[in-house]
Amino acid sequence: MILNPGACDSGGSAIRAQIEGELQATCLVTDKPSPATVEEVARAVEFFLSQQGSEGIVDSRSVNLLASQALHSLGEGRAARSLVLFGTGMIRPASWEISGDRDMWVLDLREMTVRSDAVLELIIFNGLSIVLDSIADIWDETGGLGILGLRHVWSTARGLLGPADAAAARELESEIVALCTNKLQKQRTERGWANCPEVVNLDI
Repeated sequence: MILNPGACDSGGSAIRAQIEGELQATCLVTDKPSPATVEEVARAVEFFLSQQGSEGIVDSRSVNLLASQALHSLGEGRAARSLVLFGTGMIRPASWEISGDRDMWVLDLREMTVRSDAVLELIIFNGLSIVLDSIADIWDETGGLGILGLRHVWSTARGLLGPADAAAARELESEIVALCTNKLQKQRTERGWANCPEVVNLDI
């Protein structure tokens, strides 16, 4: 998408309101772009959609992907990544009865597939490292106290290796959990957390 906010008028619209709402809600987790940047991104996405003949309310995923591209073109790479991760449902807060007073965030590995329309083409291992770097600050306030739940680990492993090799898929499943654990332990040292988020495989 080419950023061309100047082509939009200054009036409000349902699409622009939707875009601004998505940006404001999603980017609360990390460094939020300035109001001026949010407005500029909203105008750019609205103009792009109008050029494509889209009218009315557009689905959230499409809005988030387009807005992420606009943010990236404005040099807001961190916010762009966060919008994809949080805005597409790849990572989301969740409640779990045995988590106690610890916050839990769930990472859905089913969303970590290569898609032709995706801004970030995430591949297992390298992709996991990118994701965990992007969301690390959600645990800064608690000093690392919390839980990272992994969903669809088994189906992701089977999808990568094929249904015939169940033993290798189980091994890959364990490696995925171990990678997340090691990455969070490294972040604990780098960010000075007193604790390290617990990694839980929700498929088990």
